[in-house]
Parts: sequence; structure tokens; C-alpha cells
Amino acid sequence: MTYLILGLGLFTFAHLAHRIVPDFVKGIPTVPRKIVIALILIFSVWLMIKGYPMASAETLWSAPQSVRHIGFAAIVLAFILYVGSYPGSALRARVRHPQLTGFKIWAVVHLIVNGDVRSVVLFGGLLAWAVAEVVVLNRASGKPALPHASDNVIIAWAAIPVGLAAWVLFFAGHAWLIGVSPLG
Repeated sequence: MTYLILGLGLFTFAHLAHRIVPDFVKGIPTVPRKIVIALILIFSVWLMIKGYPMASAETLWSAPQSVRHIGFAAIVLAFILYVGSYPGSALRARVRHPQLTGFKIWAVVHLIVNGDVRSVVLFGGLLAWAVAEVVVLNRASGKPALPHASDNVIIAWAAIPVGLAAWVLFFAGHAWLIGVSPLG
């Protein structure tokens, strides 16, 4: 459980460091700072991947099969939202933080369908980070007007086919990448 929690902590710190210790972060030149943050994020993800199978798999609840089917649809939406944060996106023009919203949906679905201790720690921790990130972003910038969608329909709505394609690829490779089939 130590690796998993340490990975979550580093992941959260790397994303929020510029808000937690702004004077320290501002003192580091941009390129080295981005490299260090990227390395911390890669290491944090490695710690979570390494720590997950080592953590307790004790079951706290089991989701009914019907909830799993609803989860598939929600994950498709999460992928579409996640990729819909690019400039000109019609989703970005309608949803304040589409990438984080997609991430939160992904985390909630995984929390619901994986009722074991390690999943609660991992997906609950990632959900807590995403919620905190939205709160921090909203406090820092207030609630400015949402940007306008591109007049080009292809650019405006590209998130839908790209998100669907990303979901299909990830769904097909889930067992190979993660070691667990999303079908159960």
C-alpha cells in the first residue's frame, strides 16, 4: 500500500506544486521545471502501477453486472470529454474543465465497479485529486466565460470520433496494458 499512496501523493503534488509552493516553483526556469514535473509524474504513475498489485485486494463490495454495463457507457463519455479540451472544441465551449470532468467520470466508474481496498485507494485518491484540481483552478481563475467553439464543424466536434477511437483502442488493450479484462 505504501507505493500506491506514495504514487498518489507525488502525482497530486506534481499537479498542484505551482499552487502549493509558488515561490519555489517560480524560481526554477521553465524548461527544467517542466522536465522535473514530467519525471515526477512518470515516477508517480510507476509507483501506482507497482503498488496496486501489492496492496490489499480485500473486497468491500461487489457491483451488480447491470452497473458494469452502465459503466461502459460512462467510460465512453469520459474518453470523449477527456480529449475534448483542445482549443476550438465544442465540448470545451460547454463544459468548464472537460479533461478533468472526463477523468472524474472515469475514476467514479472504476470506484463503483471495483469494490476492493486497493481500487478504493487508487481511484478514490485520483478522484480526490481531480476534484481538488477543479477547485484550485476555479479559485485561481474564477469562472471566466467559456471559450467559443470553432466555426469548423470538424474541428469543433473532433472529440467525439477521437474519443471513441481512443476508447476502442484502450478497451481492446485493457487486459494487456492493465492486466484485467474490462469484461470481468
